[in-house]
Amino acid sequence: MEIAEPAPHPHSRYVDADGIRTHLLDAGDGPPLLLLHGGEYGAAAELTWAGCLPALAARHRVLAVDLVGFGRSAKIRDFAGGQRRLMVRQVAALLAALDVEPVAVVGTSLSARMVLDMAARPDPPWPLPAIVAAGIGLAAPDAAGRAVLEDFDGTLDGLRPSMEVLFHDPAWRDSEEYLRRRHAFTALPGAWETAAAAAVRSPLRSGDERRGHVRAPRRDYGSIAVPVALVRGEHDRLVPDATWRELAAQIPGARTTTVPGAGHYPQVERPDRFVAAVLGFLGALRVRR
Repeated sequence: MEIAEPAPHPHSRYVDADGIRTHLLDAGDGPPLLLLHGGEYGAAAELTWAGCLPALAARHRVLAVDLVGFGRSAKIRDFAGGQRRLMVRQVAALLAALDVEPVAVVGTSLSARMVLDMAARPDPPWPLPAIVAAGIGLAAPDAAGRAVLEDFDGTLDGLRPSMEVLFHDPAWRDSEEYLRRRHAFTALPGAWETAAAAAVRSPLRSGDERRGHVRAPRRDYGSIAVPVALVRGEHDRLVPDATWRELAAQIPGARTTTVPGAGHYPQVERPDRFVAAVLGFLGALRVRR
């Protein structure tokens, strides 16, 4: 077995991505690999990918990005309902500025949905040679779990219940240190306000959508033509196994991996298993080509 050289320490940097001040961690050399985080309060690249980044950067140039509104990137909200479109625009501009297209993508939760939705379009805004999508199923996330994630008052104790939803392993679920790190990102100027704005509904808008959510559209991913790997934590409270398998059945040739002993974020709780799934998938594609 080939032993990879140790990856360099990730470089924390900022890039102007079409007017959006974007923070990312940049490490390693080789084929580019984009890492995107989820959408809960306190989400950030360094919290989501710290355990995976060294091993991935030993074989790839890894770009772990803070999406707009999250982490250390600019706190901007699209009140016309296009926050995900804003994120897509941000990432497309970032990749163009760094001149790293095409790039394989690893997305989790919110970002995984965003990337699969892009791949199902006839004209994705950036080239997608391969996708790893973690923590999503065909249906929307479990409503009860999602309500816990959304019910956050800005306090440390108010964030604590979300740990029960995101993690299965008590080493992470009950970690006061990790909780405090997550809370520190919610306390950055504009972070809570940007996220909470999703729940603000104008009385001029029709409908009774609760907390800014509309009923998820019926999705069809049968048109996705790029290789896709789907990863799910064995005990994911937000994504039941049945809806995850329904998603896999829709995507032609999708590769599936269940990470034992993990919840919604297997890349945090079981980084070695998660990295093995990602590198195994990408390595098989290189051999096939």
